[in-house]
Amino acid sequence: MLKQLIRRGAHAAARMAERGAGALGETALLLRLGPGRYARHRDAVRTALPGPGATYAQGVTTTLTPVRAAAWHRIHWKHVVVVVYGTPVDDVRAWLRRAHGLLRAHFVLAPEIAAHAGEIPDTAYTVAAGMGAAPGIDLAEIHDWMHRERRRWDLVLIDASQPLPPAERIVELQHAAYEYHHDQEIGFVTPAYAAPGGVAAGYQIDRRTGEVWPAFPGERDYGQNRIPRYVLTAAAHGLYATSAAIDRVDIARRHLAGLDLDSQVGRLIRHGWAGNFRTLCFSSTVMPVRVLPELHLEGEQRRWLLERRSTTDAGAHRIIFVLNATSISGGIRIVFELANGLADRGFDVEIWSLQDEPTWFDLRVPVSTFRNYEDLLLSLRNEDAVKVATWWETAEVVWLATVSHGIPVYLVQEFETWFYPDDPAAQAAVVASYRREHLALTEASYQRQELAQVGLQTTLIPNGYDPGVFHEIAGWAREERTVLALGRSFFQKNFAMTERAWRSLGDARPKLLLFGAEPDIVVDPMVDYRVRPRDEQVNELYNTATVFVQTSRHEGFCLPILEAMAAGCPVITTDSHGNRDFCRDGENCIVVPQDDEKALAAALVRLLDDPQERERLRLAGLATAAAYRWPDVLDTVADFYEGVVAAGSAGRPVAEPARERSDPTT
Repeated sequence: MLKQLIRRGAHAAARMAERGAGALGETALLLRLGPGRYARHRDAVRTALPGPGATYAQGVTTTLTPVRAAAWHRIHWKHVVVVVYGTPVDDVRAWLRRAHGLLRAHFVLAPEIAAHAGEIPDTAYTVAAGMGAAPGIDLAEIHDWMHRERRRWDLVLIDASQPLPPAERIVELQHAAYEYHHDQEIGFVTPAYAAPGGVAAGYQIDRRTGEVWPAFPGERDYGQNRIPRYVLTAAAHGLYATSAAIDRVDIARRHLAGLDLDSQVGRLIRHGWAGNFRTLCFSSTVMPVRVLPELHLEGEQRRWLLERRSTTDAGAHRIIFVLNATSISGGIRIVFELANGLADRGFDVEIWSLQDEPTWFDLRVPVSTFRNYEDLLLSLRNEDAVKVATWWETAEVVWLATVSHGIPVYLVQEFETWFYPDDPAAQAAVVASYRREHLALTEASYQRQELAQVGLQTTLIPNGYDPGVFHEIAGWAREERTVLALGRSFFQKNFAMTERAWRSLGDARPKLLLFGAEPDIVVDPMVDYRVRPRDEQVNELYNTATVFVQTSRHEGFCLPILEAMAAGCPVITTDSHGNRDFCRDGENCIVVPQDDEKALAAALVRLLDDPQERERLRLAGLATAAAYRWPDVLDTVADFYEGVVAAGSAGRPVAEPARERSDPTT
């Protein structure tokens, strides 16, 4: 505890010193650069992420800006060796002079670069001749030379055949290396690349193909490429390595022999992760490139990523679902159903969560509870299992926990930007969590299309319902004028539309039967609110009501509609995207426009007054629901995880399951 207090005090003092030094530092910068260059410097600074940024629960942060980097560097600058190689295309002489003044660097220059050393002192650079005491442009030789000549110095690699970046970009990378995550050691930092095809925020490794892909934003750009992200490989150009990583990452010369510099960097990063040194793509720092480096996954690096054990000693396939909560939620309920169903099929299943085991659901698998994501991650990374993210914040945790052990899966229950309609920064952070290293599942075609637009390929397996719980009850009397709805005030559910349509019917309005956990959501003598009913009681409500209404603005799947259909209750709904796969207007339900209470009121009157139409929709709904029973859906889910485990055991990419259920009704 005392050490933590001292550390926090030191960080607070450093921040105060930064603020105090800021004004003096800016004045000194103005005097040194002159008005014109200083103005250009400030313009460049303004291209950073707007505002103070944000830090999310799993540690992702956008608070490290160029302004903060410049202030930090004036006080906390680190000695750095800058290796410059390649055939130059820019004015190397001016760049070296500027970088030498800002970075306090020692340069290791390829011979063709050394000819342009110009005004920097002879003592400020070494020619990388590869003879005598001088290294060649080779990581093993550079490491050996730094251990002899520049111990405790950091390292950055710059390819002069690409446009030379402003030296301030190197300052930003250095700042990120030491300040992005205080509790974890970042050994390597790489920038984003501005290529002719767009800005690539580092590289991702696609587990479905085993190939390395530059992380372009895709068809839809939410700003996700400005969100820093950890990566499993990187190119040499712009790579920043800390002195701690250079000293402590264990990599033999033979691991680097015969490889080009980009491949050597990939091997170094792989060994860094094995030694708990992370590699960060600090993607808000962008370096332009004429040609985007092309990376490949092969040999040791390929085996490290793809060969994964996910079984117990007894041979059972092990699955760990990672949740942020276990409270009442449709999405959490789906995870519990999946966990129970896979356990019933012989899988070894656990739930790891930040909350205790639920009291509202009959969960038959063990729950491990952790105080925070960091604690969960430290335990999860040691497990041989398929690890399943269930919410965008857990995606980062699962990704980090499967760098060396296990296989990451992401159960994307909806395109989660919908939870942040007025927060572009949060939307960018959400989309940045969708990564090719995850084997992603989703439950509706709409989400699949949204995810494809940001570059994530998914397997489509819908949700299901328990036919032992939700069904028609023999002999149960269905009421003639009762409308059933879910009584929730959450903005996505748009209950206000249901209430407006119902009230517009005036004295002729039917009884409104509601269920949920908000009994005060509407007060009216014609309202009957059932608080937190059990599943069996909800089924009784479906069997009681004349019609079920769901007016959500957006849903990932909307299971209550299927449950109502399974109980023989006619349905009126809006097009809430995730229900498009099974809601067909005029065939098995009535679909009304969003926020059109007049259309909804007309549909209510129509069904309440037409028993024959209700009967037709009842029969069609029963037929639709029959294709989504949990026992059948769970067989497909089990097939998917069987394929994931088998691929990991064989060290190969994961193919699509044999039975992908894109449309169970066909």
